[in-house]
Amino acid sequence: MELLAYPNIASTQDTARQIALDGHSLPFAVIAETQSEGRGRRGREWNSPPGGLWLTLALAVPSPEAVRQSAMVAAHAVAAVVLVETGVRTLVKWPNDLLVKRRKVCGILAETLVRPGTTILLVGIGVNVNNVVLSDQLPHATSLREELGYSVDLQHLCAGILNTVELDMNILILRGFDPFGPWMKANLALWGELITVEFNNQRESGCVAGLSRTGALLLKNPDGSLKEVDAGSVYDW
Repeated sequence: MELLAYPNIASTQDTARQIALDGHSLPFAVIAETQSEGRGRRGREWNSPPGGLWLTLALAVPSPEAVRQSAMVAAHAVAAVVLVETGVRTLVKWPNDLLVKRRKVCGILAETLVRPGTTILLVGIGVNVNNVVLSDQLPHATSLREELGYSVDLQHLCAGILNTVELDMNILILRGFDPFGPWMKANLALWGELITVEFNNQRESGCVAGLSRTGALLLKNPDGSLKEVDAGSVYDW
């Protein structure tokens, strides 16, 4: 995969989008040492200081529907590489975060770009690696360095994540979400806890009871029945 590296840009996601619109061959990845306007889901600001891993992958997919679960699949890839390279186990906070001891260490933003004859998946990945996470500003965040007590080889981690995300996306496209189901069940954060999911100013509450076969979040109602939530932001604190 071609890697396009920058010392500083506004956003790897926006830069990758523009490069794809300009007709650059796929797949490719954009990586930056820092971002001045990094963003997460729903336009939220993403702090991107030196020492973190800030990147976006761009790859062709069959259709927008084929990548519905792409953020969680990318989370699986990142979690697998982080575990192998550092020994740090992370849990998936549906739909797009990775947690270490209930603190966020990685966020993922999956978007699609539809062009004539081509659908392009843009997977933005932000990992707090060696960067300093200020607890007074981000009380629910951590970094791999903070958890380990020493720095991580950023380039090596980046290479592993790029390769594994691309492999996992190919599995998703060819075989669907089923191959990732058992891992997701074993590594889903907040299992059994009461949460609220907000989407388009609508709220659904219930206890986390797992994922459906399509990657929707299952919430258990007080009467024991289950409801599926396809999209939204999870609040548990």
